[in-house]
Order: sequence, then structure tokens, then C-alpha cells
Amino acid sequence: MKIEDVTSLEKEQSENLAKIGKIIQNNPDLSYEFVRQLLIAQAEVAAGKIEPFGFG
Repeated sequence: MKIEDVTSLEKEQSENLAKIGKIIQNNPDLSYEFVRQLLIAQAEVAAGKIEPFGFG
């Protein structure tokens, strides 16, 4: 792994932790795990990794 890749990954992780912290600060009733899973789900939607669910 290149040093640039590590630096980029560290920056992304730092940004994600800051985003989670801000959400939790504004919504103290939500757990860390819930917020983390919510952000993962949003990223999957944005990346087109999900399929619509059909009822019935």
C-alpha cells in the first residue's frame, strides 16, 4: 500500500468519525452503531449497491 493511499484512508476515516460525532451530538438518543449503520446504508444507496424492495 502506498503512503498516499494510507493518508487518504486516514483522512476519510477522520471525516467519517467527525460526521458521526456531529450526528450523535445533535441526536444524543441515537447510538453510535445506529448512526454508523445509517451512514453505511446511505453510502450504499449513493453507490447504487441496493435494489428496490417490492411489497407483496
